Order: sequence, then structure tokens, then C-alpha cells
Amino acid sequence: MSEVRGHVMRTLTEQQRMIILVALLAISVFLTYYFHAVLMLGTVFSHFFYVPIILTALWWEKRSVLVALLLGGLVIASSLFYRPDILTLNDYGRALMFIIIALVVAYLSEQLKKQEQEVERERDLIRHYLDVAGSLFVVINADHTIRLINHYGCELLGYREEELVGMNWFTTVVPEASREARQQIFDAAIDSGTAHPMPRENRIITRNGEEVILTWQDAVLTGDDGKPIGIVGSGSDVTDRIRAEEELRATHEEANLYIDIMTHDINNANTVALGYADLLAEMLEGKERQMVSKLRTGISQSIEIIQNVSTIRRLHSQETATKPIDLDAVIRARIAHHPDATIIYEERPTWAMADDLLPEVITNLISNSIKFGGPGVEVRVSVEERDQEVEVSVEDTGPGIPNTVKPLLFTRFVRGTNNRSGKGLGLYITKMLIERYGGRIRVEDRVPGHPGEGAAFRFTLQRCDRPATARS
Repeated sequence: MSEVRGHVMRTLTEQQRMIILVALLAISVFLTYYFHAVLMLGTVFSHFFYVPIILTALWWEKRSVLVALLLGGLVIASSLFYRPDILTLNDYGRALMFIIIALVVAYLSEQLKKQEQEVERERDLIRHYLDVAGSLFVVINADHTIRLINHYGCELLGYREEELVGMNWFTTVVPEASREARQQIFDAAIDSGTAHPMPRENRIITRNGEEVILTWQDAVLTGDDGKPIGIVGSGSDVTDRIRAEEELRATHEEANLYIDIMTHDINNANTVALGYADLLAEMLEGKERQMVSKLRTGISQSIEIIQNVSTIRRLHSQETATKPIDLDAVIRARIAHHPDATIIYEERPTWAMADDLLPEVITNLISNSIKFGGPGVEVRVSVEERDQEVEVSVEDTGPGIPNTVKPLLFTRFVRGTNNRSGKGLGLYITKMLIERYGGRIRVEDRVPGHPGEGAAFRFTLQRCDRPATARS
């Protein structure tokens, strides 16, 4: 009934309704005269009176009571005038029934009107929210036609709303290259009743042919029977961000290319310079040889800087994806790079979760102990397995680290206190890598309470079992 009423309300003007009502009342008067005066029959014709009463109740609510009184009075007056011998209580009851029907239908019409007004208010409010939202919202029917689209979506696409509603979404705004695949995803969601759960990037084409990238998410819309009837989709314009990221990525790759070329060339130059420095050191004596030794130290520092920069680049450019690493093999390989140093290590097959940068940790700690330990320093590397962790210790018999320096030792660009201090990156990188693996690192006195008798660096890693592929 509400649909019929709504349709009539939308299609008929007030003047048209009055013409229809007057015509129906005229027909009612004619039927009354014809049945009573001509056919000499009872009030069977009065069943027609329900039509103008109900229509008046639908159109003007309680005003229908006036029409009911008029028609009820017409029935009684006609019977009294033409057939007073057959006037019965049935005629009075019929007139009363007209009034009751008018009141009931008027009441129902008022309730329906209130409900429709509430629905209209809610719909207008929701539409207002959609229009002020900074994202595209669209309802796409199961047949791919656009049912509703908000103001922002119209502006983004360059159409008026009436131009889009009823149009095929995919042939109108989806690029041809991805149209078929997007239609298949849409149809699969309608068939299954479940939309794609995660946001994704979708491309659309505006009226002027410009391609826009949206972060897209949708949900299946169901009818009263619970069956899918369409999809509600929302998309935020991320075109500028995506293009900026692409430009930044291209710039980053270009910068990395230049850095790789520069690193390669500098390393080659350092290698040649280091070779000539060694030759000069063998040929010279006394003060000249000391000068060559300082030159060699400077070249070694340059090599160390290049290595640290390369490590930081790799650290920031790679996602954290740990895997089982043979810790024992890494330690033995790093020790082998210092054949002239006194390094004690009891081999202990152990596996831990890390990545290919773990050798940098071992190298930095061993090199740090040798560099700052002084002549004749002894370095001891040990591994201790615990329940879920493995702790690695690198201890040395050098001059140790003052208590005032310990809290800042792993801070970027904080250097030691002696004349052999580096650029303050090695331990900073070491801490970043250990934390990247989910571990911890600390520095202690080798002999507790005696900072002048050597330093002890200890770090933890997540322990793991030896993988099956490594056993074969």
C-alpha cells in the first residue's frame, strides 16, 4: 500500500486529485440514483463508495471522514426518498462502516507517512554524510548498473549524478585493460555474498580520460530476503601519493646506482693505496715508516666508513626477514679475517634467527676489541645457549671502557676516549642489527667492578633448531 501511495503521491498533483475525487463522488451520486430510482434495488451499489473514501484517506488522511459522512448520508437520504419501505439498520450500519473505514485508513496513512518521512530524513542524513565525505561512495547493482553515487564521486569522475545513475559502472569508469578482471571479481562477490576483505588499489577513468588511482574497499549489499543485490564501494584518491612514491622510488634507485658506483671506485682506489702503503712501509725506516703507518691507518678508516655506509644502506633498504643462521660458522669466518690477533673461541654448533647482515655484528665487535685493546690484547668469543635464546660474548683484555662512556656507547656518532676512536658508527650499527633480530646488546666490565681490566660486549639472539636442509 505504501508503494502505491508513494507512487500516486509522486505522479498526481493536488488539482488532479481533486478532479478524480469530484468525478468519483459524481459517479457515486449517479449510482445511488440509478440503483434506487431506476432499478429499484438495495444498497449493493454502495460498495463503490469505498473507492473515494480510501483514496481521500490516502491523500488527505482525516479529511476522508467528511467524504464518508457525505456518502453515508447519501445512502440514508436516498433510501428515505426513493424506498422508505426498505430502509433498515443495515443502511445505518453501512454509513457507520464508511466512517470507520475512513478513520482506520486515515490512521494507517498517517503512520505510513510518518515512517516515510523518517526514512526520508535518515536517507537525506546518510546522503549528506556521503556527500561531505572526502571519498567516493557508490552502490553498484548486481547487473553492474550504478544505483547511487555521492557528490564527491560525481566531482571526481566529472559527471552529474543523473548522468551516472543507471549506467554500467565497468564500461563507464573502469579502464578497459582491467575491466574484465574487475567484472569477474564483482560477479564472484555477488555469487558468494562475500566481498574482497582487504583494501586494494583500483584505477578508474574520469570523463576527460584521466586515470585516477583509488584505495578501494567494498561490501556486499543484500535485500530483505538476505540475497546479494549489489555492492557498496568506497575509494579514496591516492593518485598523487602513488605517483610521488613512484618518483621517490625511481630517485632512490638512481641515487643507489650513483652510490654503488662511487663505493666501487673508492674501494678500488683504497685497495691500490693500501697496497702501495704496504710496499712503502717495507722500503722505509724510522720516521718515514711511521708516516706511512699513519697513512695506512687513514686508508683503513676510509675502508671502514665505506663498509659502514654500505651496511646502513642494506639495513634500511631490506625488510626484517630473519631465517636460521649457522652462528658458529659466522663466528669462525669472522675470526679468520684476523689471523694476526689472539682470539680464543671454543667452537659450539649453534643456530640463531638472523639474516645475512649478522657477520657485520661479529666483525664490528671483534674489530672493536682488537682496535681499542692495544698491543698484545687477547679476545675471547663464547656462546651460551638458553631456553629460547643464545647469548654471544666478546671479551677483551684491553684498557676497558669508563663507566661514564658505557651508557652512550651505542649512540650514533658517540666515540671512545682514546686516540684510536673511530667515527662512532660501528657499535650504533651493531645495536640496530641486534634489535632488528629481536635481541638485546649491552657492555660490561670483563672483570665485574674493574672497568680498567677489559670490556665485555654481550648480545642475545632468538635460538632456533638446525634446519633439516643443513643436516644433509
